[in-house]
Amino acid sequence: MDDFAEWVRVAFGLGEGPLVRTVGGRGADGDVWHLRVRDREYAVKRPFRAFDPAAVRHEAALLEHLTSGGVEVPTHVASPEGQLVVEVPDHLGGGNARVSHWVTGTSVTDRTSEVAEQLGTLLAQLHRAAPATWDRPRSWHTAMVPPDEWAELVRRSSGQPWHQALVARHDDLTAYAEVVDRAGPGTGPFVLGHCDLHPDNALAAPDGSLRALDWEDCGPVDPTRELAKTLVQWHVLGESVDDDAITKTVAAYRDAGGPGLLADTPDFAMVLCSETNFLANQVRLALDVSAPGERRDQARGEITEALADYLPSIAALERVLSVTRPG
Repeated sequence: MDDFAEWVRVAFGLGEGPLVRTVGGRGADGDVWHLRVRDREYAVKRPFRAFDPAAVRHEAALLEHLTSGGVEVPTHVASPEGQLVVEVPDHLGGGNARVSHWVTGTSVTDRTSEVAEQLGTLLAQLHRAAPATWDRPRSWHTAMVPPDEWAELVRRSSGQPWHQALVARHDDLTAYAEVVDRAGPGTGPFVLGHCDLHPDNALAAPDGSLRALDWEDCGPVDPTRELAKTLVQWHVLGESVDDDAITKTVAAYRDAGGPGLLADTPDFAMVLCSETNFLANQVRLALDVSAPGERRDQARGEITEALADYLPSIAALERVLSVTRPG
């Protein structure tokens, strides 16, 4: 008997029937399990760090809003007591867990160019259906790690496999900081967006359209900056820019009424901040001798990938801009 799956069934009131739990995936923030209870399917998430119940409530409210507007998203499942986050008993590993409805689909991570049009349609749909807000985006998306902290991370990384690659990106990080300073935090109004719509957080549904998953990072966002971030994360790899895919995504976004419109390099501030802040966090984790070995190994892999492929040069960003300009 799967004791954890049985606990989830009872804790979240998932009903009777055959119970099957399989691995759904592992991300930088936690593990995901696929749970089937008879013919009903759920995603069970266990984070490495405790969920913030208030943030989960805000996420659930946004997802319910989008659902009411006809957007298919993975809505939450509350416990019989109305809780969205439930503490896991110590004998089952402790921590906490949450449950959402499972979204059926196939991975698009290795075929981003094939779904370029669907991506533009999805992002426009999310932006049009999103509630407006004057709340400012989180600093994760508007500010970079200060230069002195980067210097300390570089110093502490001496002797590590990624050290030379990190040193080699110094000029890019300096250029990023100049772009972010020019951009500022934005003036609003903003919308409540996904904020982390990279290829691993989307699936192709049976009808061919895309579905957005993993809404934990949702919050206030400038639609233009989220469009820019999405284009980079889907269609730019290192210095390679997929012009055709960018053209298709932007055209589909505009055709579907998306409000974002790229105009200048500061529009990329969100992706520059989020990618470098993520990299800094992974470096800290990899250097943390008190962290579990498995998580440190995962962080090392994230660092290698980020430094090799996920930090575009300013020239690559300017290439994206040139492709998106009409005419």
